[in-house]
Amino acid sequence: MSWVKLTIALDTNEVAQFETVMEANGAAAVIFESQADEVVLEPQPGAIPLWQHINLVALFSADTPIIGLNAALRELDPQIHRRLQVDFIANEDWQQRLANHTIRAQFGERLWLVPKTEKQDPKLSTPGQKEPGSVEPAILYLEPGLAFGSGSHPTTRMCLEWIAKNIQPGQRVLDFGCGSGILAIGAALLGATVVAVDYDDQALLATNENAAFNSVREGIQTLSLDQWEAGRVNSERQFDRYFDVVVANILAAPIIELAQTFSCSLAVGGSLTLSGILDHQAEQVLRAYPGVTFAPAMVEAEWVCLTGSLA
Repeated sequence: MSWVKLTIALDTNEVAQFETVMEANGAAAVIFESQADEVVLEPQPGAIPLWQHINLVALFSADTPIIGLNAALRELDPQIHRRLQVDFIANEDWQQRLANHTIRAQFGERLWLVPKTEKQDPKLSTPGQKEPGSVEPAILYLEPGLAFGSGSHPTTRMCLEWIAKNIQPGQRVLDFGCGSGILAIGAALLGATVVAVDYDDQALLATNENAAFNSVREGIQTLSLDQWEAGRVNSERQFDRYFDVVVANILAAPIIELAQTFSCSLAVGGSLTLSGILDHQAEQVLRAYPGVTFAPAMVEAEWVCLTGSLA
C-alpha cells in the first residue's frame, strides 16, 4: 500500500478545526510538529501544550477519496494551496520510518521492552541471555512511535530502569500521568497492582488497550483526573497512605504543585519516583518534598530522575 502525506502550516488557534477535518475524511494518522523546534516545557496541569507555529501532518491511504477533503480544506481557507504540501510515501518507506523509532531494550535484568509486532513472531524467543537458574524476564510489548511514552525518551528509560530494579509482587503503585501506560504495564508485569491516572481520555484508552495486549488489564485501574480527585476527597479518603510506590513522569511544574498529593498518597516507607525534570530544576523539586529522603539522582543528557522514600 502507498500513502499520501499532507503537511499544512498552522497557527495554534487553527489546530482543532483542521484536525477534525482530517479525521472526518479518513486520515489514518494525524500528528503535529514544530516549525521551528520550539520547546514547550512547563504546561499547566491538564493543559495540552502546542507550539505557536505548527505543521499538521496527516497520512491517508492512496485510495482514500479526497474530493470531500479538498472541499472541506478550501472552506477553512480558500487559499489552502499556498501552505499545503502533498507527498507520496511508498509502503516500504513508511515501514522503515516506523522501524527507525522501534525500541528494543532491557531494563534491570527483569524487564524487556519489545515492539508489538514481535509478539506473534515465531522466530522470537525470550530476548537476551538468561543465566542458569535466573528468573525469566517479563516482556512489555508496545507500539513504536512517540518519543514520550514509547521508551525512547530518557525520562521514560530512567523510570523503567527503576521499576525493573525495585518493583516487587503485591506492591500498590500509582502511575500519575500514565500516557501510553508503559510504566503502569511494566509495574503490573512485575506483579504490582496499579492505579493509572491521566487527564487525557485518549491516554486512558491507550493504557487500557496496551494493558490488554500485554495481558495485565485486570491489574491496572485507570482513572481520569476527576475520578482520582473524587477518590481522594471522599469520606473514606481511599488513596491516603495507600501506595507503596508513586511514579510520575510528567514535568517539574506539576510535580512541584502535586507534592502534597503525592506525599499523602504514599504509605510510610513508600518509594517516590519523579521524572520529566530538567537538571536545573532538580533542586526546586527536592525542596518541595521535605519529608522524602532522596537517593542520588539518575541523570541522562539534560534530564533527571529523582527517587526517594517517605520517612
